[in-house]
Amino acid sequence: MKRMAILAAALTTAAAYGGAWAQSSSVIMYGVADVGVVHESGAAAGSVTKVTSGMMSGSRFGMRGREDLGGGTAAFFTLEGGVLMDTGASGQGGLLFGRQAYVGMDSRAGRLTLGRQYTTLALAQAEYDPFVTGLAGTSANLISAGGRGGSNRMDNGIKYNLPTGLNGLEGELSYALGEVAGSAAANAQYGASLGYSNERFSARIAYADAQDAGPGKNAREVFTGAKYDFGPFVGYANFVINRGAIVPGTPNYKSEDYLIGAQIPVGASGRIITSYIYKNDRSAANNDAQQFGIGYVHKLSKRTSLYTSYAHIWNHAPNTATSGFYRVWNANDVGNAAAGNSAFSLGMNHTF
Repeated sequence: MKRMAILAAALTTAAAYGGAWAQSSSVIMYGVADVGVVHESGAAAGSVTKVTSGMMSGSRFGMRGREDLGGGTAAFFTLEGGVLMDTGASGQGGLLFGRQAYVGMDSRAGRLTLGRQYTTLALAQAEYDPFVTGLAGTSANLISAGGRGGSNRMDNGIKYNLPTGLNGLEGELSYALGEVAGSAAANAQYGASLGYSNERFSARIAYADAQDAGPGKNAREVFTGAKYDFGPFVGYANFVINRGAIVPGTPNYKSEDYLIGAQIPVGASGRIITSYIYKNDRSAANNDAQQFGIGYVHKLSKRTSLYTSYAHIWNHAPNTATSGFYRVWNANDVGNAAAGNSAFSLGMNHTF
């Protein structure tokens, strides 16, 4: 990623502050421009071909800042807004910094952040999905991110992360205030994760609890993911227990999800991505579903990639059902009620 950094060092005088402080700070501007063509089929209204933004990873612009406060402590912030490359509009419902907006502090005791952030479970899902929750094969087509309404972000969030350097141990706790007068629990969200990683193996278990996540329902979800670098390829596996968390359009009141997948390097510049997901719906509706996805990403340079992907979902529910018919989306189009159960895409991704 090309970084346009502004580096500054400030020395204050003893007369002004009663001492001399040496501080360093940086502000980095960055972004992603991702756009392509997708053909969707299987919807009740018929097939459609369209130009879509952010299929491999959501198009965005952002700023990150960090200031070293000394003694192993640093303050930082992130402001990140989504951009729809096909229309020029803002993503995330038109929010200026709808992707992320938070401030935080690092110390030897860990990391603390406050603001609009990804849910704890969503971060685990992205790490252990071979598609990184992008392209047509994203696991988000069948596996919930655990947030209210199925969202992968939370407002009013407070997070704590364990410090680095714990011999591969990682942990996170999160709480999002519902900010409802008279009730601390209403609309609140809770999350926790614990993981371990070394040079070849990584695993994590994550929990999500979203109060009032659906019509009169609370959502609870347990996500377990692992990946292992076998050398010729990286293998992935997920097991998810869902009790009310929503895949946009469908609350999963009682389901288990299974994923196996792989990333396979092709030469020095390409990689094949593939996965299979089985959703075992154990509710009375029995809306089981299966998804197969495959994609290819070819790097033209350090910052520019071409990609293609295909995915198909076999649904138990018909495409006219109001709930239980799962649709193929991508990194930026999750929740599109007009999408079908098959999609083929071609696009370009540029980071800066």
